[in-house]
Amino acid sequence: MQELPHSAILNRQESSELAVKHFAKQSALLADLANYGSNLVIRAYDSSPKKMAEIVVCGVLLKQVVAMVDATQVLLEAGASHAAFLPARAAWEASVYLDWILFSNSERKATCYIVGNFRDERFWIARVTPGTTEQAAFAAISKSIGVDVHANHPNLSDDAATHLIEVNRVLAQPDLIAIDLEFDRLRGRRKRDPEWYELEGVKSIRQIAEQVGRLAEYEAFYSKGSQVTHSGTYKDHVRFANGQVRFKPIRHLESINLLLNFIVCVAVGTYKHVLQNYRPGELPAFQRKYIEDWREPFQNVQPLKYEF
Repeated sequence: MQELPHSAILNRQESSELAVKHFAKQSALLADLANYGSNLVIRAYDSSPKKMAEIVVCGVLLKQVVAMVDATQVLLEAGASHAAFLPARAAWEASVYLDWILFSNSERKATCYIVGNFRDERFWIARVTPGTTEQAAFAAISKSIGVDVHANHPNLSDDAATHLIEVNRVLAQPDLIAIDLEFDRLRGRRKRDPEWYELEGVKSIRQIAEQVGRLAEYEAFYSKGSQVTHSGTYKDHVRFANGQVRFKPIRHLESINLLLNFIVCVAVGTYKHVLQNYRPGELPAFQRKYIEDWREPFQNVQPLKYEF
């Protein structure tokens, strides 16, 4: 028998109705931003040199921003602004990586990103390859939760060996092998690989944000997204009043202003930066699009006041 929600803290219908009643224009704004971005991914890549930098900037990071704008719109429409800070945070992170790659040494940074991805694949291959230290550690973890991956997937070892040949073939290419070896040198005695951006001398996303002039956004927006992601504050979930503990609803539209400032600024700023690099002739039309279609719903958000 399917469970019914506790209506005091999970009322899906009420949350959706409030979102439609009060924020239909803002939901339409996010949908249009995602639509615009989906077309920009293709237009920008088609106008680019189509090298490694553009594969990562357009095909991965810009596309990730668009996907997270779309996800934010879905959650806003459902009346779940708290959960929507997670895709907004992911959009901001992709946006900062995008800015940083375009900032300097674009081809090298993008190649570090791709090599880092292939090295992650190689690490996971090692986890299911008998005789490796990674497999021994992973087997202990699997055993502790009662999972035998090889019993469930009898061809796993053979498939992993085949995939490893392909990964090593890719990483042996002249434009990738030097960076692969650079990862090895930087890793040294660490148990895990360094992050891909560490090959350029930065240690954190905060340093990346500082380099591209977005430190204020890191402090104001990204920190809020991280707080939600990591359950960093009880105030998102409970209130103390009159000697009682009161649980806030799971779905609500509190902090809607901050959320919309967060995701819209990320999307508009990212799209503008991509246009500047790959389709500068579209910038006047983009400015008109913002003024005619996006500015009014963005700047006129009426916050809801809850009595939790």
